[in-house]
Amino acid sequence: MYIYGPGGEKRSYADRTPLVEMAKDFQSQYQAPIAVGVVNGEAVPLQLCPHNGDRVGFLDLDSAEGYKAYISTFLFALITAMKKLRPEVRLEVENTFGNAFFCDIKNRIVLSKYDLADVTGFMEQMIRERVPVEVTQIAKDDAWPYVKPRFYEDQAPLLAALPADYKINIYQLGRENAYFVGPLLPDLGYLKKFELLRMGPGILLRYGKRGQYNHLKPFKERQKLASVYAQAEKMGQVMHCPTVAALNQYITRGDSRGIIQMCEAQHEKKIAQIADVIADQEDRDIKLVLIAGPSSSGKTTFAQRLAVQMRVNGLRPIPISLDNYFKERKDTPLLPDGSYDYESINALDLDLFNYDLEQLLKGKTVEIPHYSFKSGKREFRGQKEQLGSDGVLVVEGIHGLNEKLSSHVSAKHKLKIYISALTPLSFDDYNRIPTTDMRLLRRMVRDSQFRSHNALQTLQNWPKVRAGEEKYIFPFSEEADIMFNTTLIYELAVLKKYAQPLLAKITPDKPEYTVAKNLMDMLSIVESIDDEAIPNNSIIREFIGHSIFGDLL
Repeated sequence: MYIYGPGGEKRSYADRTPLVEMAKDFQSQYQAPIAVGVVNGEAVPLQLCPHNGDRVGFLDLDSAEGYKAYISTFLFALITAMKKLRPEVRLEVENTFGNAFFCDIKNRIVLSKYDLADVTGFMEQMIRERVPVEVTQIAKDDAWPYVKPRFYEDQAPLLAALPADYKINIYQLGRENAYFVGPLLPDLGYLKKFELLRMGPGILLRYGKRGQYNHLKPFKERQKLASVYAQAEKMGQVMHCPTVAALNQYITRGDSRGIIQMCEAQHEKKIAQIADVIADQEDRDIKLVLIAGPSSSGKTTFAQRLAVQMRVNGLRPIPISLDNYFKERKDTPLLPDGSYDYESINALDLDLFNYDLEQLLKGKTVEIPHYSFKSGKREFRGQKEQLGSDGVLVVEGIHGLNEKLSSHVSAKHKLKIYISALTPLSFDDYNRIPTTDMRLLRRMVRDSQFRSHNALQTLQNWPKVRAGEEKYIFPFSEEADIMFNTTLIYELAVLKKYAQPLLAKITPDKPEYTVAKNLMDMLSIVESIDDEAIPNNSIIREFIGHSIFGDLL
């Protein structure tokens, strides 16, 4: 058998040689241990064997796909250890908290610190012994025996929705079988330092960040984020739509309008409640509202809808976008590769922003600049603002929570709001839909609709966006006074028809194809929703079009 290696070189191997053995011949080309195989552009576990003539590549632990495999393998180790020591416990993987996964105990069994110590010890033993993770690739129609009774409600409808020729990877660790959406590592010897903590009704699995696998930072509880996650999970239960299978059932029986109305009503209710907080002047005299969140969280639409509710309360909101305070392109800081670092707070003209903010708070008139992304220069288009007694500045941008932006404004005069799209949807107990994937789909569709960027360009730029978020946004999230979840349970079914044609244009010869293929696979098992029933002020309209706030997006 022969294959074409990472550099296109033709190499011969014995038939049925697994990728993990081939990887030894190429490891010297990678800085970190090879973690995942790439066969004809698709990310696959190293345990599998390529076919004659396949194009073969590899991804190491420090790659996005490699790190996902690292995390998923940790989860499988936890699941296996728990099944061995406390088989009555039913774990459900729910949310991420930085470099940690929260696993809820669905049947509400309380675990002691001694239970966690035992589970930790068993996991450490498996890691020392480099217990192998075996994989069996089977056809969709052969997967039914692997669908355990407790997963049947979630997994059976998803299996039915898969294409007839779809191959499913069933992983085995010890005596435990499980299905995972992405590849897992060949054995547990790859895993490094970790920690199990009790958190609310479940367990927090902490692990090292990418590239620092033997280092765990001191744990900081993120109570506000945990509360928002809990609200999202509760809403999923209230709507009887915690999984993709449940969403598909809504759609197939013609109830999609109902779930759209419920989601939109929930958003409107919470936005109105925030506006009430701003209008309540008993304890605070709020003159500055700062809105921040990661890319594609829907900041602009949220700010506009909040402004409407503020007007209902007799206030006069003055919207300001931080994007308009970018330095001119020639003064923008650069990344190591020479590209412009628009994610950095130093890309903003902080002196000008703080001057304008100070003048406005003194009641003076200020002309707000406009930044032209086309020319890379600042323009003034006659937008003059003055803050009256009923006025409130509403500032929106990724750095809104950073104190450098408003340090001279007293806390009693400002309200910080953090927003993000924190989806409660999952495929089953062990496979959640990553929040970052939802935001990536949003951004991809918006880039195509309004920014003349194709899906390939969006995927190429996404690592830089994510790096900026990790550095400049997420560390400040707990400083928010209020958190708002912009996700809509139904949105994956809406984004499908827009995203699929864009992703289909990315060819297997592109490095970004592995991510595109993962997104395509995820979308393939979701039923589509007609977007006609979505109101024109919906946050999802910011991405798919026909928003009432169109001129401001």
